[in-house]
Amino acid sequence: MKNYKILHIIGGGEIGGAEQHVLSLLNGLNGSRFSPHLACLTPGPFAALARESNISTRTFPMHFPIDLSPMPSLLRWAQHKGINLIHTHGSRANLLGRLGAKWLGLPCLTTVHSSLAHDYLSPWSARLALGLDRLTLPLTSGIITVSEHLAQEVALRGGQNIETIYNGQSPLAFNDPANSRHQFRKEWKIPSDALVVGSIGRLHPTKGHTYLIKAATQLRLKYPNLHLLLIGDGPFRQALESELSHNLIPYTLTGYLPRAYEALPAMDLFVLPSVSEGMGLVLLEAMKAGVPIVASSVGGIPEVVRAGKDGLLVPPGDVAGFTKACASIIENPDLKKSLVLSGHDRWPKFSIETMVRETEQVYTRLLDKFTRPIKRTECFKRR
Repeated sequence: MKNYKILHIIGGGEIGGAEQHVLSLLNGLNGSRFSPHLACLTPGPFAALARESNISTRTFPMHFPIDLSPMPSLLRWAQHKGINLIHTHGSRANLLGRLGAKWLGLPCLTTVHSSLAHDYLSPWSARLALGLDRLTLPLTSGIITVSEHLAQEVALRGGQNIETIYNGQSPLAFNDPANSRHQFRKEWKIPSDALVVGSIGRLHPTKGHTYLIKAATQLRLKYPNLHLLLIGDGPFRQALESELSHNLIPYTLTGYLPRAYEALPAMDLFVLPSVSEGMGLVLLEAMKAGVPIVASSVGGIPEVVRAGKDGLLVPPGDVAGFTKACASIIENPDLKKSLVLSGHDRWPKFSIETMVRETEQVYTRLLDKFTRPIKRTECFKRR
């Protein structure tokens, strides 16, 4: 059986849901059929993490959204590796990967992890990303979305050959949740008797942390031992720290943690207040950890968390709704138990094995249509 070489391209500057997805996929591929290679467009910890997993990895710095200067060296590397298919993740990767695949005569597959319209702090940047995506969408051979919500969004932009493959979650090791809870709280100096409301995610306006802070301010009037725990880093960190200090909420902001899920047992309640969310992989981690969930009813979240069954869902930005939902769980042990038990049964349905198997099936279908060897392009050969 032929071994096909797959080149994944991703920004890779930070380690978020898309990066976790790619790493899980590359580590899970059937090595006898597919050999993965990884190109990162931003220097950062993700490339190092991939190398630690023995994944063939190179960085091709892309300095601004329409910077095509990495293209020659990227194409030379693809030629050298004998790449058979290019798989892109994110707007910058889509631009280089789709154009590069067209030049080399290769199939190009794109995975859409989030809503482009909400991925940028600047409206101008969002419009540019959407415009470039529309221009290059016809160059894709297939599209994977991580939720049906995103599939509909991409279809409205003209995307075709779209398939939804949900992110998968590997079994997490919580051998002794009580001890993990104690150890994490001790390490981060969180009182053992605190009511910990937590969230994990990039510190970016699209994650809606400000609504959680406002809800926590209201909740603390009733629950004075409330402590807010935020795991993650990002461009909105300074603004959030200022807001937290202004509202006098006891809080812990850890920054980026490589194994953020280890903080979950320390939480009494997990809140994901996003205003846009492709799927919300962290929700599966919370279910596995046995932490009750309150989340926004936005994007792909309702496809993961069934409202009233696996967690409580609130319209995005509804501070009063988040406050009420959190209080309902805090005050109702039977509701908390029901949500936790349902979530425990729910999360195994989203497995890495299923995600990898379905992605391999997409690879096989696309490669069956493109059997030509990679063509040599003289202008990109080293002299």
